[in-house]
Amino acid sequence: MRFTLSGTNIQGLTLNRGSFVVSELEIVRKYYSRNKTNRLAYPIIYNINMKKIIASIILVLIVTVQLTAQDKQPYTITGTETYIINSTINQRVYNLAVSLPNNYDKSKKYPTYYILDGYYAFPFIAESNKTMGSWTLGNLIEDVIIISITGKEKDLDDWLCQRWPDYTFTQSFNYDTLGAKDWHSPIPIISGKGDAFLEVIRKEIIPLIDKNYSTNQERGISGHSLSGLYVANLIFKANDIFSKFGINSPWMLPYNNNDVRLVEKEYSKSHHSLNAKVFLSFGSLEVKEEIKDLYEFEALLKKYIGVETKLVIFDDETHVSVIPAMISRSLRYLYKKEKVKSN
Repeated sequence: MRFTLSGTNIQGLTLNRGSFVVSELEIVRKYYSRNKTNRLAYPIIYNINMKKIIASIILVLIVTVQLTAQDKQPYTITGTETYIINSTINQRVYNLAVSLPNNYDKSKKYPTYYILDGYYAFPFIAESNKTMGSWTLGNLIEDVIIISITGKEKDLDDWLCQRWPDYTFTQSFNYDTLGAKDWHSPIPIISGKGDAFLEVIRKEIIPLIDKNYSTNQERGISGHSLSGLYVANLIFKANDIFSKFGINSPWMLPYNNNDVRLVEKEYSKSHHSLNAKVFLSFGSLEVKEEIKDLYEFEALLKKYIGVETKLVIFDDETHVSVIPAMISRSLRYLYKKEKVKSN
């Protein structure tokens, strides 16, 4: 019988720290050599001590297993729930993660805020909802149910591939080819399936949330980068279901010659008003031409009656480092809790 132990003490024999192997025979030999004057007692001592040794080792193993199980646990975010949707519209799988208000009450009706790119965004938005919501040090935002939407991504490259078709309304053969190569896609990437994804949101995701939670008809949606471009399009394509929009570091200018401008131009032919509260942002270290383009886009929005906007440039932030800041500020602006005036 052989045991691997570390830093233990067996019946007065101190064993060196580190990983080592000691046999039953070796223990007995050491004990026997130290007790030459009592050789008759050897068999009895041997049996007694071996039982103690075996019992001690079994105890150590049990404790080690228990500590290992207790020390390594998956991280979970409290107050959240998840769903899987197998879409019959575009035959894709979506994972939804839901963050409830701190004091969620089924007898009340709550607004909903949908977050795209949930693959990385949900932990930020869920904890922001918790800390800025209703509690002693919070009370910065109104109670809101937050829903993040993502696919079945396995890693960052897969996430980039999975989001590409959903967050684009027109196809770009050039970017499809470059994306498939850069992101190591085993299959071709085909952009321009944003309309189908919008149908998934309308007919499958929103009904599921409204069925399972106490919601009202006030909905918001937010995105970053490519999903920021998608949300910019939704201002004109889905303002019947959404009234609050977060457009952060949007990839508008580079994609298909800024084709969201064509969508706005077509919308303006028959509309002069727009019920929309819009938060727009960039990091100051991002592409200057794209920041300038966002200011121009905000100016287009302001010409509509009923639009409220806020544009923020986050100092000393890049396209990715800005993510926590834009998630928090979008939430604060779009769902700011109005102070109750006292008489």
